[in-house]
Order: sequence, then structure tokens, then C-alpha cells
Amino acid sequence: MANYENDIYLMLPLADNQKNWRLDELGVLKQASLDKQTAYASVADDFSRSLLNNLQSYLEYECNNVVVDELRMAYLGQYEFLHSTDDYPKHGEDPDVVGTSTCQLILTAHQPTHMYILTVVLPKDTVKDFSTTQVLDQLSHESLWIACPKDAGQYLGINTKKYTAIPDYVDLYDYLKYKYGLLKCGSGKAFLLLSDRPEKEDEFRCMMAGETYDSQHQDFHIASDNISQICQTNHAQYDYYQVYMSEMVVACIMENFSENMEERIDITATYAFIVILAMFQNTSIEKVNMQISNALANDGDISHQEILGLYRNFGKTVRFWEKNNYKYWGTQQEAQCIVEAFGNKELKETYYEHQEFLEHIVELKGAQTEERNGTILNIVATILAVIQVQDFAVELLEGFYKKAGIDVTYAGSTFSTLIICGTFSFVLVLIIINRMRSKMRKGSMHIKELKDYDI
Repeated sequence: MANYENDIYLMLPLADNQKNWRLDELGVLKQASLDKQTAYASVADDFSRSLLNNLQSYLEYECNNVVVDELRMAYLGQYEFLHSTDDYPKHGEDPDVVGTSTCQLILTAHQPTHMYILTVVLPKDTVKDFSTTQVLDQLSHESLWIACPKDAGQYLGINTKKYTAIPDYVDLYDYLKYKYGLLKCGSGKAFLLLSDRPEKEDEFRCMMAGETYDSQHQDFHIASDNISQICQTNHAQYDYYQVYMSEMVVACIMENFSENMEERIDITATYAFIVILAMFQNTSIEKVNMQISNALANDGDISHQEILGLYRNFGKTVRFWEKNNYKYWGTQQEAQCIVEAFGNKELKETYYEHQEFLEHIVELKGAQTEERNGTILNIVATILAVIQVQDFAVELLEGFYKKAGIDVTYAGSTFSTLIICGTFSFVLVLIIINRMRSKMRKGSMHIKELKDYDI
């Protein structure tokens, strides 16, 4: 029996295509705008309504209004979260079900950049009979399942390659993709609100590493000096809690963990909104790196215009990186600690490396284009030179035709036909090559909207 209780908040970074129509068709963003104005009165679940109101309140109180004004928070509903063992299913198999607990899904949307953070809310009363470290292990393994919702049939379909029939349980990422057109964009993170530090240090190490303490596959535990250091470094800026951070887990241990849900939600919101904003930084880099990877995987066939499009999209995320987003020094320090723990600096360095590589490719392409243009000019010059010696060539043809018994009047038309056909053939080959290159490059610079048959 664990010596602690906790609320679990799984935060999943998502993105969509600029032409994704599903959120609008389902009215998700429109409803989110209305809910923001009406204190989320339409949200039936008390826990979620209170959390949304508190998150919105702290965003407006603690943050720069420009950032807050562009964010929308939408309640996506109540689902049954699947708890499993770490004996994860292979492709096409069902998970090893331990049980389910009720969860709430909250989507934080930044529509200008088509980025989203989905928060899977698991209150302590719903997860008290399950292992917290196993939930984190599922997050690390990206094995997040929900009981198949009633409306899943119309979104999953029965003719997809992955789902030949409506299942009992459905992969959460699949459901988000088919219903809302949202795609995974980076690694998920977890925020834990704990009543106490796990009394077993091995368990706390597993918690911070996102690994299960109760594994079916191994009987050893983490001995990493790095994880040990993480478990000993308290980043708290205030005196009512301790907080420990790794690349995927932020664990907040309260001095007074209230049994009152409303009080816990208020405390959670003071920290969770910082984690969400830090994750938007993380997601912005993950998204552009995915786009660059798509371009590089396409043999680097990318133009200056496409690179400008990448820079423009990344530029829309700059507000999430500004230090003056937070009004209070303590909040800025908290945010800086989370950003460092999540490895956003390293992700940004990777982006700059990709950026330099792409620019180098474009420079090489420019040199190739100049070389090709030079070849074309040489060919054109050759054709013009040939035309200038037309009289001499026609005289040669006339002499040949005379010896061959052919009417010499055809010599001039033969020369003209050779010039025209040669030029036409050359132009046709160039058009075919350019069209092939265009088809190879087409669509490579965007996270594509997936159809039901794309799996």
C-alpha cells in the first residue's frame, strides 16, 4: 500500500494540419471561446469546470495578456482510462487490462500555430487502486488507451487497416486523430500533485524516470546518479511545497495535501498552467523539427519559399519563449526550471542545426540550378550558332540529296525541321523533369492531415 496519494495530469503535445476542419465542424474551438466568457458553465463535470476556471484565472493573473488571449481551453468530455501492466500489446493485439478509472480530457489550443496540449486528468479517488509509476510507464511507452466511446464507430470506421471491427478499447492517439484530426507532436509529460514523497527511494526514482516500479519484466531498479540527483534537487520557489523535475515528470509534493477537491484544484492550477506554457515551447520545436525531418527525408528537395514558410510558422511561437510572459519573478523562475528540465534548450539547438543544414542544401540546389541554367544557355547558344550556319548546312544537304536522287528543294525544310524537333524535345524533357521534382516535393513541408485509411 502506497504511503501517498496523488492527482495525475498527463499532458500530451498535439498538432494538426492547417486545413484540418474537424475541430471547427465539431464546434470545439467555438465552444471553448464561449466557455471562456461564461466561466465554463456548459461543462457538466464539477472537477473539470473548477479546474478550467482556475487555470484561466491564473493565466490571466500571472501572465502577459497577449499570450493568454490567444489560448483557448476546451472540455472534451469524460472517458474511461485503461490501466495495464507493462506487458504491452504488439501491433493489432489488445492491452493487458488491469482496470479502468474515470478521466477528464481538457484541450488547450493555440490556433494561430495549430498546436495543442491535451491534459488527461486523473483525480486521486479514481487512481487510488492503481500504480502511479505504471501510469507513467504507459505514458513513456505511448500506450495510452481508453474504453471505446459510443461515438467511436463513426470516427474509427470498420474498414481501416488497424481496426477491422469496433474494439473494446481504443488507442487514445488514434481516437484523437480520427475524431479531431489531432496528431502526436512530441513526447508526453506528467504533472503529479502528491501528498507525500514515496517512502521507497527506488519507487521515487522510477516515478521521476517515468518507469514502472512493479514491472513484470525486470526485478531490478534504477541506480542512475542523474536520477538520484533529480530526486534530491528541490526547485520550489515558495514554502508550501517541494517540486522535483525530470525530462518527463514534474512532481509537486504538498506540505498540506487537502482532501478537499476544490482546494487541491486551486493549488494545481497555480503550477499546471506553467507546465502547459512550457510544453507549448517544447511542442513548437518538435513540430518544426518534424517538418524539417519530412523535408530531409524527401532527399532535401526544398525551396527558399518553403524554408521561409517554416521560419514564419516558428515565428508565430516566439511569444511562448519571451521571458516577460510572467508577471512575477517567482513564476519566471519556476518556468525556467521546467524549461530546463524538459530539455527545450537542446531541442532548440537541434532546430538551429537542422536550419543550417537546410540552408546549406538550398545553397547547393542554387548552385545546381545555376549549372543547369548555364547548360541550357550553352545549348541555346549552340542552336543559335547552328542557325547562323544554316546556308552552309543547307548547301551540304543539297549536295547529299542531289547524289541520293532527292529533290534538293527539301534541304531547307529538313534543316528547319531538325532544329524545331530538337528544340521541342529538349523543352519537353525539361518539363517532365521539373514536374517529377514538383510531385516529389509536393506536400512534404506540412504535417499532413491523415485520413481514416492512412494507418
